[in-house]
Amino acid sequence: MSDVGPLLSYYWRLFTNIDFMAGQPFGFWTMISFFAILSGLAILFLTFLIYRADPKNPKNRFIAMMLSTESIRCLTVAIFWAYPYELEQIQSMYFIRILFYTTGIMLFFLYISAPFFYIESRFSKWVVNSYNYRAQIFIPIVSFLILLVASMFMGGFHESLGEVLWIYCEGVGEGVGGTVSGEPLTYVPNCDETLSSQYPLMWSTNLLGPLATIIFFIPLVAAIITTIAITYTTKDIFKSGSTSQKNEIWSIRLGFIGKTVFQFLSIIALVSFFSLLPVASGPELTWFNDTVYSYDDIPTWGILIGIIIPLISLNLVLAALFEGFVFSYAVMKHEVLGIDERLRKTFTTALFAGLGGVLFLLATELMENAAGVGWLGGVLIGIPFIVLRKPIFAAFSKISVSVMPEAHTGTEEAYLEAFSIAMEDGIVTKDERRMLNLQAKTLGLNEERINHLESYFLAKLEEE
Repeated sequence: MSDVGPLLSYYWRLFTNIDFMAGQPFGFWTMISFFAILSGLAILFLTFLIYRADPKNPKNRFIAMMLSTESIRCLTVAIFWAYPYELEQIQSMYFIRILFYTTGIMLFFLYISAPFFYIESRFSKWVVNSYNYRAQIFIPIVSFLILLVASMFMGGFHESLGEVLWIYCEGVGEGVGGTVSGEPLTYVPNCDETLSSQYPLMWSTNLLGPLATIIFFIPLVAAIITTIAITYTTKDIFKSGSTSQKNEIWSIRLGFIGKTVFQFLSIIALVSFFSLLPVASGPELTWFNDTVYSYDDIPTWGILIGIIIPLISLNLVLAALFEGFVFSYAVMKHEVLGIDERLRKTFTTALFAGLGGVLFLLATELMENAAGVGWLGGVLIGIPFIVLRKPIFAAFSKISVSVMPEAHTGTEEAYLEAFSIAMEDGIVTKDERRMLNLQAKTLGLNEERINHLESYFLAKLEEE
């Protein structure tokens, strides 16, 4: 049985030896996998919040189903990079790929359903009511059947969706390899001395079959159609609807726009990947095939593919995260106290952490190649990033406010109305403060939330 030693030691070897220019991107792939899994769990939590906010509302059920589908995609898109699996484990986990591509088809049906929540017609009411019970059963079953039938016509799951490759290098020399279908590799894996700092190393990756490539485009097409449809069908709401309705439509449309942008970036990465491939392709195209790839003269495609392949998954995850935050805001802003503020803070923190991580990785990589001291790049970018954290946070806060404007529940609106009456003469007297405190206690608002609401009111007053 193959072995990579203690798990922490294995991850340490991967993460401390990331070097794209030297054809060593394996630790970066694992980082992307961890990020995808954490993002999937975060979206699952948002799904739970949305469902619990109003479990009988078809719109909440619809958004919850859509985000749970996105969560599954995040959890499964890069799962094979997360852990040093044995070949037998990889083979038993192939159903995860089937699940991932089933969710891709499910998203088509879910996205196309969204505009019907804002259209007045008998068919629209039927679609909306279907999310009480029927759609949750119908959409997954039909999506899987479509995938199954299409795969059978293309020669089975392995042929249509693609193989999963597995390589194990215990040390320098000949390695061991295999595929999830059981077909042997056409070459003996070469474990190059250049990668010796990472041995023992276990690596696996997915190949893209023809059906998998088609399914990658399906959510993008559906997101574009839905964005256009929602924009067209909600014109009357933007003309005569309430501020609450306008904010909700804006958020839903923005969520699909963001989904479209990130999905489009993922497609660009996918197209770039195929355009970079040399004559050899499929299972033969790996960093461990010395008939195609030479560490003595690293080809440009080998460097770029090490960066581009994870970006395909990363953009899918970012699309789901953006969609999750914005849709949660749209559905829950008037139902859960302070949810808009909490979502904005989380969104701002995620932007800050994401930018910091990318800059840190780029800086260490550049310094490693320029001076051979990668940690110095991390220090050089880390210190100014920490020093400038306040203006960076302020800039990101403005972005989060534009994406998720301030919104209040009915309870908060009632307190703001009482506070505005008390502020008609420009001050709040002791008697008025006692009445406001009593109002806040009756409405169930804590002191922190009261301070936030009053600060918001005074800021709006100054703007006017």
